[in-house]
Amino acid sequence: MPIFTGFRQLFTGRKPVELNVDQSGQTDSDQTAQELAPELAPELDSGLASASTTSPALDPVATIERLESTLQSGRDVQDQTLEAIKRVPLAVTELERMASGQKELAEAIRSLETTGEERMKAESAVLERLSDLIERETALFGLVQTQLDANQQAVEKTAVRLEEVASAIHETARTNRATGEAMEAMVSEIKDREQRAEDRAGALQGWVVTCVVACIAATAASLALAWSVLGSTLGSSN
Repeated sequence: MPIFTGFRQLFTGRKPVELNVDQSGQTDSDQTAQELAPELAPELDSGLASASTTSPALDPVATIERLESTLQSGRDVQDQTLEAIKRVPLAVTELERMASGQKELAEAIRSLETTGEERMKAESAVLERLSDLIERETALFGLVQTQLDANQQAVEKTAVRLEEVASAIHETARTNRATGEAMEAMVSEIKDREQRAEDRAGALQGWVVTCVVACIAATAASLALAWSVLGSTLGSSN
């Protein structure tokens, strides 16, 4: 994280620099420059010594530029230090937040441990209720199976009765068919008898008419014969 990176930059191989931070977060630049001066003096001395060994005469402009460059680097270090110090409260806040998170995690673990027994009791109660429910369902399934068996027996009996009824209906239909055929035969025979009776009646009527005619003819012949006999008898008597 950038906050911890800036915080690590405060810890170098050099001697720690003491900085005075006021309430607003600002530092005393003069005191900081004085505290950094002993650390920068060896670098300046080494630079001046190297300049004196390399050249017989010192260039004031170059020396001033190097001094300004060194001072500027010191100011840069100071600015970085101040910037890192400004980020320290954020790091502390982050650490406090992490600590509070760890406390909450520990409390959650403890709560889990304390609720473990209650959870086990609840699970045991649930298992007991499930076992009771399963037993009730088993008993209910037994009753349902018994009812299904009874229904199956009733269905079988009903099927047998329906077969008997169907057989009786078939037998009745066969009997009705036979009765119908017998009735048709009887009606046909009655019609034949009526026809024969009509034929006989017609023939008898013809015979009756013939007999009547014959009787009339015989009577007429008898009368004619009697008249002739009577006439002959009267003629002989005269």
